[in-house]
Amino acid sequence: MASPEQERMDALSEAILRLRAQQEQIERRLGRIEERLGLQAVREPAAPRAMESAAGAPPAPVVESVAAPEAPPAPMPEAPPREPAFETRMGLTWLNRIGVVTLVLGVAFFFKYAVDNQWIGETARVLLGVAAGVAALGLGERFWRRDQKTFAQGVSGAGVAILYVSFYAAFVFYSLMPQPLAFALMVLNTAAAGALALRYEAPALAALGLLGGYMTPILLSTGEDRPWALLSYVLLLNLGALAVAQKKQWRALEWLAFAATVVLYSSWTIGFRKSQHLPALMFLLIYYGLFATRKNRVLVAVAQFIAMLELAVWTCPTEPLRFLPLAALLAAAGLAAADRRGWRETPAIAFCAFWLIYSPAQPELSRHASPELFVVLLTIVFGIFAAWLPWRVARRGAASSLDMLVSVLNAGFYFAAIYNLLEASHPRALGLLAVALAAFHLGMARKCGAGRPGQENNLAALLLSGLTLAFVTVALGLLLFSFRITIAWALEAYAIAWIAGRAREPRLVYASLAVFALVAVRLAAIDAGMYAGPDAYTAILNARFLAFLIAAAAFWLSARLIASGWQALAPYIGGHVAMLWGLILEVLGWAARHTSSLNYRNLASASVSILAAAYAVALVGFGVARRSALNRALGLGLIAIVVAKLYLYDVWRMSRGMYRFAAFAGLGVFLLTTSYLYSRYRGQIEALWRDARRQ
Repeated sequence: MASPEQERMDALSEAILRLRAQQEQIERRLGRIEERLGLQAVREPAAPRAMESAAGAPPAPVVESVAAPEAPPAPMPEAPPREPAFETRMGLTWLNRIGVVTLVLGVAFFFKYAVDNQWIGETARVLLGVAAGVAALGLGERFWRRDQKTFAQGVSGAGVAILYVSFYAAFVFYSLMPQPLAFALMVLNTAAAGALALRYEAPALAALGLLGGYMTPILLSTGEDRPWALLSYVLLLNLGALAVAQKKQWRALEWLAFAATVVLYSSWTIGFRKSQHLPALMFLLIYYGLFATRKNRVLVAVAQFIAMLELAVWTCPTEPLRFLPLAALLAAAGLAAADRRGWRETPAIAFCAFWLIYSPAQPELSRHASPELFVVLLTIVFGIFAAWLPWRVARRGAASSLDMLVSVLNAGFYFAAIYNLLEASHPRALGLLAVALAAFHLGMARKCGAGRPGQENNLAALLLSGLTLAFVTVALGLLLFSFRITIAWALEAYAIAWIAGRAREPRLVYASLAVFALVAVRLAAIDAGMYAGPDAYTAILNARFLAFLIAAAAFWLSARLIASGWQALAPYIGGHVAMLWGLILEVLGWAARHTSSLNYRNLASASVSILAAAYAVALVGFGVARRSALNRALGLGLIAIVVAKLYLYDVWRMSRGMYRFAAFAGLGVFLLTTSYLYSRYRGQIEALWRDARRQ
């Protein structure tokens, strides 16, 4: 009888045998599955055999493991199709097209030769042409199915061209069919060319069909005016061409349709515009809207210019009053397209299209209506462009530099146009117009400044504020007279400098300097010679000296507000120049009133030298008292000019010894006074320079 240990060993051996049998059954099933899937079992290295038991039990079975099937490798991405080599492109594409054109011309020459020699009759000629065209289309289809696609496109194009020639000859040369039938056949040929172009992916074939379609009215024209039929036909062709161009991205078809439309419309309006206003206007706007909605920015820009030019050519000779309202409509449409698409250059294009067409046409237009009516119409156009900048700021929160440029140029062009219209008949109204423009731009500046904060908004508001100041300046010049204009401009320049300081906007300083430049020009060109002679005014107490005095004060006060930089230096020096200039004019008047004409030059020259020297000493003294190196430098520089004048001019031109003595003695006194000031305050002046160097 077996021991308990032996029984347990036998039970374990039987369990192992059963497990081994089950594993073999599983392996057979897996093998069949792998066989069906086409996979191979991967065996791992066998484990070392277990030590046999003392009872001689068989060794433990070696279990095979089947590895998971490997994922199939990812397919390699296909290389992008290579561009055809230059040789292939020349031999397959260009030679094909050149060969087609050559073949068509050859057939045409042979056809003409046969006609000249009376080989075939008229009907036979047309039938042969139609048969040749249809045969070419059939061959093109056959080559297409054989995958000779490029060659098929060329053969099909030849067939389309032959059919056009055949239908044209049947109507024009031989009168074998009426015009409606010939027109219908050519339209059918155009439609067939378009269908084949879509089937063959052939933009050249589509262009050929469109070209034939646009030429059909010209080829079949009898000289009769049928605007509705002609312009509607062109519109249908445009719709088809633009639809194909958009679907296939064949942008050349857009340009072809646009150029053909311009040629056909222009040709018709030149011949029949006097009697057909409604179709001319309606289709002009339709064509413009059709091409202005394209995504091609260059095409849209050209369409804007061409539409405005066509409008001027059509309306100016016969209906000039229609130009401005319709031009305003086109301008508004251009701005609306810009707002919808966000194209920054479109407003500038619409602006240029209007003013570049209107400016040369204004003399012709103004002869047909009163100036007041044109002022109203131009104001409407001005308002459309002027409202663009605040509209952009309010709608999109920003305005581009082109938008700002349009605002500036629009104001300038508008005022110039109104000035030309009203200068002769209503000169006083121009000043009121400038005031109105200043108020308008001030309101626009406040509106832009009240928008969302941002650099663009600040620039737009600043620009409109600058236009406000510019028109205020113009208004003062137009409403005031003589020296009052200079005084008003000087006070305005000071006001701008004050606003720049309060608003902490340094860019306004340049506006102030610009107005000061106008003040300086007016002082030199007008105010200095406002009196006919010295007896026409009272010394010092006269309008001229008042203008120079107020201008000098405005210069100095503005320089104090600006405080630093060359922007402050320029008005400060300008103030001294204006003050000294006004005093010199008074001295010259005093000399003319107190001496004869023979001694006037001597007295005037000596008086000017003494006055300039005194002014220089005053500058040096003021510089010492206020510790101002600038004033001391200006004083010394003026003294140098006086000395040069004395030795290079006065000593040679003064004919009387008394005047020479007065000039030299006076200058000597002032030179010694200046030297004394520097001697007396030498230590303080040198200390100031040392402190300046340390800083």
